[in-house]
Formats: sequence, structure tokens, C-alpha cells
Amino acid sequence: MVLERVWAKVDLRLVSSLMPHEETIPSHVERIASEIRREGIQRDPIIVDAESCAVLDGMHRLAAFARLGLECAVCCPVDYSSKTLGLHRWARVYALHESGDMNQTLFDAGISRRSTLSDAFTALDARRGGLAAISSHDVFMPVVPIDLQGAFATMRGLDAIALKSGWKTEFVPEDEIDVALQDERKIVVLVQRLGKDDVVAAARSGKLFPCKTSMHTVDPRPVAVDVPIEKLKSMTGAQLGEQLQFPEGKLLPPGSFYQGRRYKERLLLLNSS
Repeated sequence: MVLERVWAKVDLRLVSSLMPHEETIPSHVERIASEIRREGIQRDPIIVDAESCAVLDGMHRLAAFARLGLECAVCCPVDYSSKTLGLHRWARVYALHESGDMNQTLFDAGISRRSTLSDAFTALDARRGGLAAISSHDVFMPVVPIDLQGAFATMRGLDAIALKSGWKTEFVPEDEIDVALQDERKIVVLVQRLGKDDVVAAARSGKLFPCKTSMHTVDPRPVAVDVPIEKLKSMTGAQLGEQLQFPEGKLLPPGSFYQGRRYKERLLLLNSS
């Protein structure tokens, strides 16, 4: 399969020109930086909006590159307006010590208006209400509706309480929260529907989303460029923005596993040798 028939462009860009839209988890950044040091390659490209340079996928890779002092990175610029590029949400799942531990916390945070699951999702999909807190038997929303930034502030507050209280925090795709809710000790927090304009605005303004809020799907998703770090270090200014050529790409079907993770999109292995 010829790469150009499947994916338009893979190029080199200055790390300093790329704009994240989400915060990162320090331990995750350090883990990726350690992997890069050990393997000596950039395994996967950073996916960016071609128009705004907003990073859509690869926030932790970008932060790891900055930590390692690398000045350029392999990127895949995409047309963010394309229907083949989907924007979804991660849900936060707090695993409590006891099922009632969250009630007072939610009340103190102003999330105590009872709702039905149907009404909550209707409000979130209409981008109203900010967020919802869902358990196996209750659904709560803010007493006073909040905007997206207010929802983010509330999430950060809940994250801090979870850390202090020793609650385990997990992240699951929005379409998989039913599994988490089978455990009565777990609370799922989901923000209102995100827009691509929200992502670009966050990147341009520096008012970043909390870590693991947005989830982008790219079909096909480009992976496995396997470019040596030493090659990146030797790039000159004239070579930045230069398109990289791969002779063939191997296309894997939806549901394939790559690096221990199952992907819902098709995967395009750019360096399949």
C-alpha cells in the first residue's frame, strides 16, 4: 500500500511551534522521556491541526521532547474540520473507599442538584450545565449551571481531593462508563460536549484543559514512524517542515492492538519494516 494514497503528510516541526491544548501528568511525561532515552527513537508522530498548530494527540510526547531538550519532532498535520477526525471525551472515574464518601464532597463543590441520567446527558450534549457526577444509583449536576472553564476548575478541585483522600483516579472513554458504574464505590465525572473550537481556543490562549479530557480519533491513525532521535538532533532549519517519505504503510483494521493498547480506528503503520 502506497503511503501517499492513505495519509497526506508527515513532516518535521519545531517543538516550540506546537501548542498543547491539555495539561499533562508529570509521571507520564517522565515515563515517555525515559522510553525515548532508552529506545533512541520517536515511535509515533504528534498529530497537529495544520491550520493552528494545536496539538490534538501527543501532549505527553511533546512535553517529553521539551524535557529532553529536543528542538524538533515528527508531526502529522491534519485538517481538523474533516469528519474523519472525531472529538470525544474521557470520563474521570474516582474509586472511593466507601460508596458514600463523595456525597459531601459533591455538595461542597456545588454539585448537588439531582437529575436523571437522560436529562444529564441531554444537557451535556447541548453543552449546558458544565458537568455531571454519576454513580450506580445517583446523578448530580451543579446547582447553578457552569461553563466549560467552571467545569474544568471543578474537575481540578475533585482531582486534588481524590489525591488527598487516597482515591484512585482512572480515565475511561465516554462510551465505556457503564462498566465503571457497575461498582457502587465509583463516581464518574463527565464534562459537557466539547467543540473543536474549544480545543483550538485552549491551545491559542494557553488556558489548557485538565489532563485526559479530550479524546481524538483519527482514521486511519498514523503510528510507528520510528525516527531515530539522533536524526532529529541533526536536522537543520532548512529541513524543518520538510515532508518525510515512507515507501509503504501497513493498514490495520479497527480493534487492532498496538503497543499494548486497543484502537477503535484503523491504524497506519508508517514504518512497517
